[in-house]
Amino acid sequence: MPPERTSICNTCGQKFKSRGLAAHQKACRRDTIRMQEDCERQNARAGDPGSITTARCVTRFDSLFNGFQDDIRTEYHPRSGIPIKTDHFADFRCHAAAPSLICENTTPWEPFTSRIDFDFAELVLKANLTKLQTNELISLIRCSALERFSVTDYDGICKLWDAASSRHAKFKKEVISVPHRDQEHDFDVWYRPLWDWACDLLKDPRLGPHFMFDAQRLYKFECSNNDEGKPFAFIIYADKAKLSSFGRQKAYPVIARCANLPVGIHNGEGFGGGCLVGWLLIVEEDRQYSGTQSFVNFKNVMWHKSFKCLLKSLALLSKTGFWVKCWDGIERLFYPLILILSADYEEQCVMSLIRGTKCKFPCPVCLVPREELGNVLTSYPLRTSASTQATLREARNFVRQEDKEKVLMSRGLRDVDNTFSDVAHMDVHSAVSFDRLHVNNEGNFSDHLWTQFQEHVKSIGRQTQSQINVYFDSMPRWRNINHFNHVMDISFSDGSKYEDISKLIVFAAHDVIDRATHALPYLLLRCICEYVNIDMYAALEVHTSETIVEGHQAIKEFTQLLDQYSAKDDSGKNWAYPKWHTHAHLFDDIKVKGATCNTNTKPNEKCHGPIRRIYLRRTNFKNIAEQVLRLDHRFLIAHSIRLDIEDYDDLITSQNDPLRLDSEDNERPNNDSDATLHIKLGAAQKEQTFATLEQLHANDNAFNRFRIKLANFLSDSLPAHGIPMQVIKHRFIKVNYESIVDWRTTVDYLRCSPLFHNFPRYDCIILQTQAGVIFGCLLMLFTCVMDGQTHPVALVHPYDAPVGQCSLKDKHFQFWISSEFFSVHSIIRGAALAEDHSIQGDYLVINTIDTDMFLHMKLMHKSAGHLE
Repeated sequence: MPPERTSICNTCGQKFKSRGLAAHQKACRRDTIRMQEDCERQNARAGDPGSITTARCVTRFDSLFNGFQDDIRTEYHPRSGIPIKTDHFADFRCHAAAPSLICENTTPWEPFTSRIDFDFAELVLKANLTKLQTNELISLIRCSALERFSVTDYDGICKLWDAASSRHAKFKKEVISVPHRDQEHDFDVWYRPLWDWACDLLKDPRLGPHFMFDAQRLYKFECSNNDEGKPFAFIIYADKAKLSSFGRQKAYPVIARCANLPVGIHNGEGFGGGCLVGWLLIVEEDRQYSGTQSFVNFKNVMWHKSFKCLLKSLALLSKTGFWVKCWDGIERLFYPLILILSADYEEQCVMSLIRGTKCKFPCPVCLVPREELGNVLTSYPLRTSASTQATLREARNFVRQEDKEKVLMSRGLRDVDNTFSDVAHMDVHSAVSFDRLHVNNEGNFSDHLWTQFQEHVKSIGRQTQSQINVYFDSMPRWRNINHFNHVMDISFSDGSKYEDISKLIVFAAHDVIDRATHALPYLLLRCICEYVNIDMYAALEVHTSETIVEGHQAIKEFTQLLDQYSAKDDSGKNWAYPKWHTHAHLFDDIKVKGATCNTNTKPNEKCHGPIRRIYLRRTNFKNIAEQVLRLDHRFLIAHSIRLDIEDYDDLITSQNDPLRLDSEDNERPNNDSDATLHIKLGAAQKEQTFATLEQLHANDNAFNRFRIKLANFLSDSLPAHGIPMQVIKHRFIKVNYESIVDWRTTVDYLRCSPLFHNFPRYDCIILQTQAGVIFGCLLMLFTCVMDGQTHPVALVHPYDAPVGQCSLKDKHFQFWISSEFFSVHSIIRGAALAEDHSIQGDYLVINTIDTDMFLHMKLMHKSAGHLE
């Protein structure tokens, strides 16, 4: 393939592919002009806090970070041979991987006869059409087809899918035999060889440039006797899934991800994201033996023998390594390892072969006694695979079963060989990881804190319960956060909804739960607030040494509050349980494996949805494993072929008319060039005159003297321009800002609409002024045209009154009270403000809407002296 042509942008001087140059130059020139206009406005207003402030491409809380530099320094492991790299922030945040190689395959749809044959087969697959429906549709198409269409019937499509199945690693079937009570039991195990799947990823030209093999954290697992080797790290997930509505039919899928790919790819969908690599059998309970020691061991032996089939392609290669010719034609030596086991506590017990909640040491990571599970501030000896193997050898030296069990029970272990010991550079007790979904959202909060709070509120009275429902319903709507009308009635939901409840319940209930009359519920509400702090620290996408320390401190403060609550609570609630103890390992886990987005089961449980849809729509509900896996593989093949076709189309388009592709890309509404703009308005309305505007808002005090105030505002900020006669209202604004969590561009979608999904929606914002940072509520967004130039303006209801002394309640729940609004154009980012019903006119900033807001509010608290 000939080398790609590159050209230099005349505006910024950077190199770009020729097919992307036109789109970049157009956006680059536009951004340069806008930045020059902003500078002119900044010079014109010379310190006026009420005028339109300069909007950087990415706006930060600069007043809070005076000591921060805009450069990002990246250090690689010394053995990688890669020098230290320093990027300016603008380059770092917009950084993309090197351009992928485009295969010049002129028939990417093969083995399908033609492109239309593949398009049709892909449509049939996605639409879940039956054989009869497919054949009827083919008959209609063949009667009227103008292009070549060679598909004759459903069986023909199936043969084509079978012919294409070799594009990626296929599923294999093995039969394993497990003895129980002098009887052999045979089980079918379906698996996709893990190393074959890994090689598919390594050879893909689209994924290749994104691979990272020199990350410092990964090198600690590298084979120490070969400097050329690179680690290929797997993330393995296994958990049961309900396929039928009432849970009578279940599946046990195994999902694999590659930790060497960026989290946005390996946690995403499609090729490079989670892939179904195994299908474990669920052993039916036997009434005669269910619950006995032998039957439990039998199920564990079956699980590990099944997993042995999945791991056997890695066992030898993890010791010897394997040379792979990668996407760029270079051969590299890889050592496969399993870095992370992502699973709920039940599966972690099976993976590590401990006896569960009732054994003497119920933690799969350390040897904490069962009665000390509530003590998360004390460190206990860590389990290791070596010590486990030593205990097994010691127990198996005894002849009497009673003596053997005594040794095993002293460490909470089972007499079963662990299949993960076959993989080198892996310790199963270190690989099992903190699972934020099941530990926090569907564990500590949903099953413990939330149920306790519901019981307290119910005991107070129905009026209190109703009042909390009303206040919760009045919470501002926010993107990606569920809204609840009767929150106190929720007793069963999914982890995402419980997470959203935990983020908002303190803001809805603090006015209702009085400290004097409801001391115990008030103390529990403080516990929930501290729990949310822990969960927000756990959710951070990037950690620093400071956030690790603050996270440990949050656990300490929660533990102290929980001890106070437990001492006063007479319900007999036991807070010493494994999921709470997991917090003892939370931040150590983060330091070893990175942020919890790498270990969370939430992305993996999303894979249950496609499996469930295949089961419900495409199987006969009998012997479902083979049917589901066959269709899952076809979806993978279809996705791969579709990507090849898209690359082929781009190649043909660029060869025929290079500028056409660039112009098409630039006209797309979600073009990446939008990310270089700080603010982008949308949902434009019809042009209105001032008279019409004032008439529509005649009863709204915020619009009194609207024309006069706007004239004064524009004359101050744009003295060289005239006064517009008409304005265009907008009901949507997209704000790009720099996240202080990971230093990358993040986007807020804000609404300013009288009716959005049947509800009025006027979002709040954070504004940067000459005097400092303030909060406000959007009342109207509009643009006005003066001298041929468009100027966006926001009418804002401001909150800028001084905060002053913090009340005791505000310190307990870490509220930030803003009491005034301000009108200005410089929007930093969106914010969610909840009304403080105890003090009329006061609002509370909801610091839990995302991790960036959480850290920002912590910094603002510190700068105001509310926190040490």
